[in-house]
Amino acid sequence: MPNFFEQAKKALEMRNKMKKLQKELEETVKDYENGGVKVSARGDISIAAVAITDEALLAPAKKDKLERLLLDNANKALKLVKDVAEQRGKEAMKELGMSGMLG
Repeated sequence: MPNFFEQAKKALEMRNKMKKLQKELEETVKDYENGGVKVSARGDISIAAVAITDEALLAPAKKDKLERLLLDNANKALKLVKDVAEQRGKEAMKELGMSGMLG
C-alpha cells in the first residue's frame, strides 16, 4: 500500500514544479514573421506585440492581405509557444516520474 506521506510529498513536488513551469512559460516569447508582419506570442498563449513594416502598409488595396497575414502570423506564433509549453510540461512530468500520464 502506498505511503500517504510519500504521495503528499510527490503531489507537493508536482505542484511546485508546475508553478515554476507556468512562470517560465509566462516569460517565454516566440516570434513569427511573414510578409512584413511580425507577431510575438507569450507562453501564456497571449499576444505580446505586433509589428508591421512600411512595405506591408503601402497601399489601401493591400488591406485584405495585411489582415490575413496578421491573423495567420498570430496563429502561427501562438502555436510556437503552445509547442514550447507542451514540451516543457512533458519534461516536467518525466522529471517527476510521471511521463506516462501525458501520452
